[in-house]
Amino acid sequence: MSYVSEKTRWDPIVNKKTLDDEYLGKIKDIVFQPVFILGLHRSGTTILYHMLNETENFNVLTLYHVLNFDRLLYDYDHDLIDEEKKRINQLLQEKGITDRRTDAVKVTSEYEHEYMYVFSERDYPWKLTEENSEIFKILCKKIKYLSGDDKPVLLKNPYDYGNFLYLKKLFPQAKFVFIQRNPLEVVSSTMKLWKMRLLKKDEFVCLYSRRSAQMYQNPLLLWGYRLFYTLRFPPGVFEVFWRAKAGTDSYLKNISELPKEDFLSVRYEDLCEKPNEVITDILRFLGLQFEKDFTGYIKPRKLRLEPEVLFLRKYFYKKMKVYFDTFRYSF
Repeated sequence: MSYVSEKTRWDPIVNKKTLDDEYLGKIKDIVFQPVFILGLHRSGTTILYHMLNETENFNVLTLYHVLNFDRLLYDYDHDLIDEEKKRINQLLQEKGITDRRTDAVKVTSEYEHEYMYVFSERDYPWKLTEENSEIFKILCKKIKYLSGDDKPVLLKNPYDYGNFLYLKKLFPQAKFVFIQRNPLEVVSSTMKLWKMRLLKKDEFVCLYSRRSAQMYQNPLLLWGYRLFYTLRFPPGVFEVFWRAKAGTDSYLKNISELPKEDFLSVRYEDLCEKPNEVITDILRFLGLQFEKDFTGYIKPRKLRLEPEVLFLRKYFYKKMKVYFDTFRYSF
């Protein structure tokens, strides 16, 4: 169940009133500069998002923004932001949520989140489209309004990894930071996440994802997911792989159409091995600076591939050879 009450949730069918409705005029003329972090699921977008946020050069989307989207301006006008963040932190504490469990990333009301959950909770497509572009613009304007500064709005959503040309059309001034990772590790990490999430209810994801909460509440649906993703040789590994392949194919096919001055592509492995150099390169690309030392912030680690991925690694390599070769990955 979402933290936001039904009284304040925007319903796309009946168009219920929200607490922010009367304040939307305040953000009408706000202009924002979007910077998108784009990569496959489990490619390192979260840690990169967190590290860039720590440079204090950006405004980011947080768990607070996602859960309180319909009342952000109301909270600001009534000086309730700190109180609402405290309520969220208390809720996390009551549920025993300290990290994401799947990768030990710490969780508070300030957790850097994905904008897809503003879409999904309102029955919009999970990637940016004409259908949800206006609500996305409102989200960014709200973030900028609350911050009171001119910092770029930094955002991430793996579902938009192959959708960057539409993003560029929608926001001609946008900049893009792509993060790449060995596809075998991406698929393996995704399968591991599914297995962990289906073994035991994930209280954190249920806070902001109605679909996930419904899955745990429906024994038949949960059984179906477990059958698909957690068998000894789960068929879900092919779904995960083909989704990853579709994203990388789109990247390789269309990246030449994106102006070179508008994007930078980095590797997760390099971020782990030389974080200061990678973060410096990203900020230089964006015309920004930082002084924080990220030495030892994340340590390179060899992920043990899930058995089904290990078994299929040659097949995956053959199907994605161009991507493997482009970013110097082996199998």
